Amino acid sequence: MAPDEVMRAQFRHLAEMSRRPHITVQVVPYAAGGHSGLLGAFIVAEMGDLPAIVFLEDACGGRVTEDAAMMAHAMRNFDALRPEALQRGVSRDLIEKSAEG
Repeated sequence: MAPDEVMRAQFRHLAEMSRRPHITVQVVPYAAGGHSGLLGAFIVAEMGDLPAIVFLEDACGGRVTEDAAMMAHAMRNFDALRPEALQRGVSRDLIEKSAEG
């Protein structure tokens, strides 16, 4: 599969997942400029009564932690980033448009 086909398939998958009720996908547009999301990717997972965990990714790899200080830092970054993101439906529309090529 050509790289552009792989990317379109990934966009279609993101758009499909974003339709699930417990998944939110939001795009931070390039026009937002510099923001905390550029410091490294992270994923916060909350699962019922279990403690939240965060996956932190950087240039050297990634790690999963329940450390309260790391979680607090990730949540501050998330809270700062969220207002820069497009709304859920607008993000999905942009993703679907990108999937068309």
